[in-house]
Amino acid sequence: PVKILVIVSILVACGALPGAGQEAGPADALWELYSQGRFAEVVQQGKALLSTGTETAQVNLAVGRGLADQDKFAEAEIFLRRAADLDAVDQTWVYAWAQVYLGNCRWQAADEDGARRAWTLARDAEATANATRSANMNLLGLGLAAMYDAWTTFTSEHFRFRFSDRLAELDRTAYARAHENAYAAVSAWFGGGPDGPIRFFVWADQEEATAAGMPQLGFARPELNVVHCRAEQTVAHDMTHVNAWAACRPSRVVGLINEGTAVYHDQTGRDQLAKARRALADRGEEGVKVSVAALWEDWSLLPTEVSYPLGGAWVKVLVDQGGREKFLEFFTDQSLDHAREVYGADLQTWLDEFETALYGD
Repeated sequence: PVKILVIVSILVACGALPGAGQEAGPADALWELYSQGRFAEVVQQGKALLSTGTETAQVNLAVGRGLADQDKFAEAEIFLRRAADLDAVDQTWVYAWAQVYLGNCRWQAADEDGARRAWTLARDAEATANATRSANMNLLGLGLAAMYDAWTTFTSEHFRFRFSDRLAELDRTAYARAHENAYAAVSAWFGGGPDGPIRFFVWADQEEATAAGMPQLGFARPELNVVHCRAEQTVAHDMTHVNAWAACRPSRVVGLINEGTAVYHDQTGRDQLAKARRALADRGEEGVKVSVAALWEDWSLLPTEVSYPLGGAWVKVLVDQGGREKFLEFFTDQSLDHAREVYGADLQTWLDEFETALYGD
């Protein structure tokens, strides 16, 4: 089955570890190891502390998280539940993060109700802004928030659609058929797709999503088989991210190639090079020339109305000139250096020709 990586994978970066405001304690050395990704040592040393009778909520939390981050979810639950129990009265950050990780473990066990309960407890504890936000985004992102109870579920061969209750007039059968047709084309091109159905959340508009606390729509969580989009968005862009990840498991993802591939497969048939040229022209004097190599290294150099069609047009060049098989070989590491290894001297020729077509020089 596809490995599920819930939002807790970014907890270290967003403040899930104790900071300077926390009192010193026996778990301090464990958190230092944890911040370095040395999860096996966290577990080993944490269990040693517990065996000596040094049982605190933090030590249990550190061990539980260390186990969970090694995909040892069943064993992790033992320590996470103990951490939550020891902090159940005060419900500090330890309780909140224990519940966030318990939700992760329950999700891994395909226990949606258990995941919902744990993340709801973490959210409602309001112990720390980051834990509250993480729990809430898991509930929203995975379709477990109470607001989805009013939505309609529609299942097809490769999708589990959830339609906003504001889309009563939408022809769900036709919508599903169009997505199944696109799925067939995209999965055949990549040589496979996800093991399970894609959870496809269809919102009425961005205003509805914003009011619910969601980010900008039109995004996928490929490792979760999840897509969130507006009803009128292109049929295959975001599902391409899911299919490509499942089939290729890229070790390095780069915006130019990753988004360009999704644009290339969006099934619209649009001339993306012409679209990029029009977008550049619309920028007027602001249309500073940015080389494809520079954009490859820094995806933020151009606005999305230019960079997305440009990426789609560039991926078309790679496929047309180098062929599907070589592109898939390259796609696993989307860096410019890897492209030079795969395509050799031809790459620079294609880059020069593409930029001439793009900028008209």
